[in-house]
Amino acid sequence: MNELDFEEVITEEPEIDLEPFYNQHYIEIDKSGNIIKGWSDAFASATENAICINEQGGYQFRLWPDGEENPNLFTMDGIPLYKWDGDQVIARYEAEIESDKAAIPKPPNVPTYEERIAAMESAMLSMAMALGDDENV
Repeated sequence: MNELDFEEVITEEPEIDLEPFYNQHYIEIDKSGNIIKGWSDAFASATENAICINEQGGYQFRLWPDGEENPNLFTMDGIPLYKWDGDQVIARYEAEIESDKAAIPKPPNVPTYEERIAAMESAMLSMAMALGDDENV
């Protein structure tokens, strides 16, 4: 046998028929249908309230089969960007998002540093006057 004659040496290996493996993608919604959570079962199992949106997904979560991997589900203000209409994921309208943003309670006014110092000085002056401490007034 010639060293360069590989046809006699190479044996064909049987073809292995592998079944494709998929991950399922899930969402959870609030009472208004807004999507508040999304994940792939590669990282966590389905919960009691989970809705499967893709039974043949990849490792990373996607809202749509060809969509962005692990998309942001909320605005910077914590307002949901997407909703579930009962059949599919849809982006929320800008008016819906703005309406939710307007409903966020405004934080209370916090006094500035200067206002707090002035209030403290005034309180100390009042206490000194009430105690009759004429030296420190």
